[in-house]
Amino acid sequence: MKTADLHTHSIYSDGTLSPKELVELAAKKGLSALALTDHDTLDGTDKAMYWGGKYGVEVIRGVEISTDFDNNELHIVGLFIDSGEELISALCKLKKSRAERNMLMIEKLSSIGVNISYDDVAASAGGSVITRAHIAREIVKRGYASSNNEAFERYIGKDKPAYVKRSLMDYDTTLSLISRSGGISVLAHPFTYKVSERRLEYIVSELKKRGLSAIEAYYSTHSASETEYIKRLAERKGLKISGGSDFHGKNKPGLELGTGYGELEIPYSLVEGLKSELKKER
Repeated sequence: MKTADLHTHSIYSDGTLSPKELVELAAKKGLSALALTDHDTLDGTDKAMYWGGKYGVEVIRGVEISTDFDNNELHIVGLFIDSGEELISALCKLKKSRAERNMLMIEKLSSIGVNISYDDVAASAGGSVITRAHIAREIVKRGYASSNNEAFERYIGKDKPAYVKRSLMDYDTTLSLISRSGGISVLAHPFTYKVSERRLEYIVSELKKRGLSAIEAYYSTHSASETEYIKRLAERKGLKISGGSDFHGKNKPGLELGTGYGELEIPYSLVEGLKSELKKER
């Protein structure tokens, strides 16, 4: 069976592999298609597409945008982005707000005796979008925690001493920008939002009205029953199905590209279904 992975991250956000290394790994694992969906940036996608041509992997230009929906943070994945100037401008504003948030978190860390510098965090990020994962790595490097998970649990996770809520793009704007950039929008990892099934159905219905096209049924932490539930939900709401591992390299230990923690395999037929929906929208 031809397989794909439609949700991955590189060093351009909070992954640990370069676009080239990510595509190399996809080729090694025999994936037919790979979407690079870094957080709030398209910066690595041209490189990934170049190496996709070299390694015979179909690379899909994508992005994962953190979005506000009635004070819930949702992640919307845009796939098949083809003309992103307006989107890139909006993402640059998000990048600026991230930087401001990171500075505030580092100040709060300092106030509780965890002394790391923004310059060191930025240097380790190598010019990519700086995320909490980069701050966590610096906390570990300086000896204040033994792992990224511990850094989140003790300092920078939600409701922890150095946590700062960040600015999010409005969901209507997110969906509109993805559409105007030639892409298709996908609700990522629906079971991570910790809402009731009734609330999830309401969210999906409202997003659908604004242009949502698909939802991730296949995801690295989904159980078989959760995957089947999302498939049924997608059918009821008239949505296509997507899927991805949410691969981050060493930042998510144990999670393999294209497979997840268990025996997850994402059929390439999902790519074909998304392409058919994209043709209808265009």
